[in-house]
Amino acid sequence: MLRRVGSLPLLLLLVVFAGCSRCGKDAAGPASSPAGVSRYLPRTAQAAVVINDLGTLGEKLARFQNLKVASFVAQLQNFPSAERYASAVMRQVGVDLRSRKALEDAGIDPKRGAGAAFLGGTQVVSVIGVKDADKLKTTFATFARARLGASEEKETKSDAGRLITFSRPGSTEPALGLLFLKHDLVLLSAGASVARLPELAALPEENSIAKEPVLEASLNRLTGDRDFHVWLPGGSGLLPAGTVQGITFAGHIEERAVTLRADAPWPDTQASLAALEPKGGEALAGWLPQDSFFVARFRGDPAQLDGVWPYLAGTQVTRAVQQAGFNVKTEVLDNLKPGMVLSLSLSPSVNLGSGLPDLDLRRTNPFRFVNLVAIAETKDVAKGQATLEKIPGFAGGFGAKVEATELSGQKAYLTSYRAGEGAHFALTKDGKLVLAAPRARLESSLAALAQPAGTGPVSEDLKSVGKDAAVVLLLDLRRLSDAVKALPSSAWGIGGFAIKATTVRWLDATDDLRAVTMSLSRKDKALQAEISLRLTPAPATTTTTPATP
Repeated sequence: MLRRVGSLPLLLLLVVFAGCSRCGKDAAGPASSPAGVSRYLPRTAQAAVVINDLGTLGEKLARFQNLKVASFVAQLQNFPSAERYASAVMRQVGVDLRSRKALEDAGIDPKRGAGAAFLGGTQVVSVIGVKDADKLKTTFATFARARLGASEEKETKSDAGRLITFSRPGSTEPALGLLFLKHDLVLLSAGASVARLPELAALPEENSIAKEPVLEASLNRLTGDRDFHVWLPGGSGLLPAGTVQGITFAGHIEERAVTLRADAPWPDTQASLAALEPKGGEALAGWLPQDSFFVARFRGDPAQLDGVWPYLAGTQVTRAVQQAGFNVKTEVLDNLKPGMVLSLSLSPSVNLGSGLPDLDLRRTNPFRFVNLVAIAETKDVAKGQATLEKIPGFAGGFGAKVEATELSGQKAYLTSYRAGEGAHFALTKDGKLVLAAPRARLESSLAALAQPAGTGPVSEDLKSVGKDAAVVLLLDLRRLSDAVKALPSSAWGIGGFAIKATTVRWLDATDDLRAVTMSLSRKDKALQAEISLRLTPAPATTTTTPATP
């Protein structure tokens, strides 16, 4: 595996993407992105990456090496620790990317940033800052000989700059090329794309991503700290024509979170973005079960979801609803207030002895594994009750049976289908619509709704997530882990005691993964999303030993 790490394309990417993991406390904002790097990345690229600064790389790697999950992954590769694994990788690369001094000793200027353009196929061109051209040449010459077998060196000078290539004996195509530019920058590439280095050196600025208007507008909207950004232009292989003009991703890595934000100009009408205008509050979340490990909130206007619900419901349900003449918008969406919530909890009777469930709902009942609760509030209670009474009449069209019943004096509707229990629902007298499964969860939810709202299942350290977003998703990995650990051995089937012990050890090894959060919102005329991996790193217990090239 480590031999693969030493291949040139991965070396170039590692030099570039290493900067993406910057966790410095002075991460640059939009105005300080290194234009010198962007200047040589063509707008015709299928994707481009720009790094603000490579200088805090050592801090980042040393910090992340202390995560339990990093050590766990390293042990899967037969290394005793993450630090030993990282050191082995650095030796293969030839430069210890964890150390600012090692980068400078290799001839790289970390503070000038780095970038890469993906030109299609396997062609990648990188640009990095140069601190010492002779040292940088020696670094790559050593790598070319040791890892690529490219022992023949050739140097040519032109108006574009000084081009140095390394080739294998008898080969007509360079294995590696470096084109030293003015302003202490160097272009690097491998294989067939080396021939494109002079072309990129002479690239007019208006043809580079430094003058890409869609990218520039997105970066201006993506406020806040960032360590790197990725540009995917519309109309390329990754984003086919007719989708969006382009998507910009901005990444920021801190000690306790790895966050990626995205921005894309909205290709449809502005009216279609209205659903992402936050209007509702979060009061309903106080009635969600305390054991919920997943919580979703929608604060937009449900009446604006008319074009979305068919994708959520699926073709079979959509077809049955349409054939019954049931108008979802007027019957349901127009009668719901903003502020809907949904949660999932691990089923206390889950049976994991047969392995992971089949994700096909026609074969596997999801409520054997999780409990569901969703709560919304109606504007007109009488209209809402009349709507519920229509559902049993067309439920058979999508393979379900819905029957009205009484639960503790409350009218409810119980759903079943071939795989077992479905999602049951009821409307309280004060207009709260609850959807829950299994039946016991509906009963407990109705009892909870008869009482004042509680604090809800979202932990204090996660309550600030998505305060200004219309859609928020929270996956509490710690709570899910605790729920799995609390399962009895019988939940694991035959040999459950040993299987549970193994699972608990795996969960303990990854318990510094705190949560995954995601939010969706609009800003001006663009759609924005944010996904974050929250961490709870342990105090550092080891020190980084620089790798010997």
